[in-house]
Amino acid sequence: MKKLLVLALMVVLASPAFAAIQNVKVSGDITSSYLDRQNFGLGSLYGIDYVNDTISAGTPAGLKSQNVFMTQTRVRIDADLSDNVSATVRLINERAWGSNPSQVNGTSAQDGVDLDLAYVTLREFLYSPLTVTVGRQEFFFGNGLIIGGGPNEFTSGQFAGVANDLSLIDSSDGIKAVLDYKPLTLTMFYYKEGQTLDSMRGLYDAHGASGDAYGLNANYQLGDAMNTVVEGYLFSRIDGDNFAAEGSYAGGGVYAPIYNAADKGDTLYVPGLRASTNPVKGLNVQGELAWQLGNHPVTNDVGGVYKQEAEHRDAMAAQMLASYSLPVLEKYKPAVNASFTYVSGDKNGSENYNADAVKSAKVDTAWDQFDKSQNGGTIYDSIFPLSDMYIYSIGASVAPLEDVTVAASWSDLYSAAKLGATNPLYLYQPNSDVVIPVQGKAKAQGLGNETDLNIGYAYTEDVTFGVSLGWFVAGDAFSNVNRGTASQAMADVKVAF
Repeated sequence: MKKLLVLALMVVLASPAFAAIQNVKVSGDITSSYLDRQNFGLGSLYGIDYVNDTISAGTPAGLKSQNVFMTQTRVRIDADLSDNVSATVRLINERAWGSNPSQVNGTSAQDGVDLDLAYVTLREFLYSPLTVTVGRQEFFFGNGLIIGGGPNEFTSGQFAGVANDLSLIDSSDGIKAVLDYKPLTLTMFYYKEGQTLDSMRGLYDAHGASGDAYGLNANYQLGDAMNTVVEGYLFSRIDGDNFAAEGSYAGGGVYAPIYNAADKGDTLYVPGLRASTNPVKGLNVQGELAWQLGNHPVTNDVGGVYKQEAEHRDAMAAQMLASYSLPVLEKYKPAVNASFTYVSGDKNGSENYNADAVKSAKVDTAWDQFDKSQNGGTIYDSIFPLSDMYIYSIGASVAPLEDVTVAASWSDLYSAAKLGATNPLYLYQPNSDVVIPVQGKAKAQGLGNETDLNIGYAYTEDVTFGVSLGWFVAGDAFSNVNRGTASQAMADVKVAF
């Protein structure tokens, strides 16, 4: 009898929590892939000695040869609660087959499940046109040139040390408010860019060690025959005092450690405009122009004492996109596309503020990639940051058979500012957080070109197969001993439920 009373009490207490649920949907996907990557260091002959902070010539650096099977699993639950209230939770596990905690970065990340999404949506909140979303969610605006979930080059998730750039985790903890005044939509947001444990604990030396992103985006649909959309935005990132021991390339093959370097006063303001229109049937044209203002902190050696100073940001980005569904052989769905992207660089990027009288050395003109999300899956996106670059791309796609799609693209990359001693060339690596200094040619600007081929087959509505091939050929900015070719091949099967 006592057990029955306890059970009845539990049901009574739990009833209010379940009574409000009107509908629950469970969905997700499982993607299993095979990845083969070769020579992502492009034959660079420098090896970094982290113990002695030196670089030794003659040792190949970076990703040489990688062959790995991987599985990415996501489970999502969407619950409609009372009127205009819903909740979403998504869990994710990304792991290389046969991995264990000691094999990847010495952590247990590969065996864990991450909370990818966890947010509540309040529609008509206090005011009919207002929708508020609170919690861990995805932030994406326009084409992801500025904010699209963020780059994964240095992810600390489950793919850290394996394939950082292929992680599906692109969420942040924050708040988003959307005012829908059709045809005008205003979006305001805030999310946490980063915060240290010591900062969260409120320790004296680290109480300000955090990063915050804010933004306002205005989207206006003109309602014309060309479905024209115009956007204006102002995004910002404010960093606190992040104290750390950092390494700085001092030249002559030596990495000099900088201790207690701070990001105090690191501010980034990004105003911009974007437009999309369809001048003729099947043709979409888009353009975007953005600037970067604010202060960029630098740490300089002044008489043997490291001193923090600030450079003024003055960077720019421009992008043009076009896609056209050809009005011929429509059975095969032929389409072509082209794009141009420019992100400014800094020819005096490595010059010290105090040590150089050149005016441009006191202004940071290098584009900061912020939380961009573009060019995913390409080799060049995993080895170069989206900064100091021109990118020209063309592509085409066709469906030669029912449920089969074939797409190909070619991209040509150039440095926006001439490379040299004051603007050195570096390579990122997708299997680690290592940055490789590359022996390059002074004043050269050709970074290289890439060819990509993607084939997709929709086996059923829920199962798709894919094959992706890519080759990156280094350009004349690399010296002969560093001018290699990188390649990657991926095959995957995805099941959605």
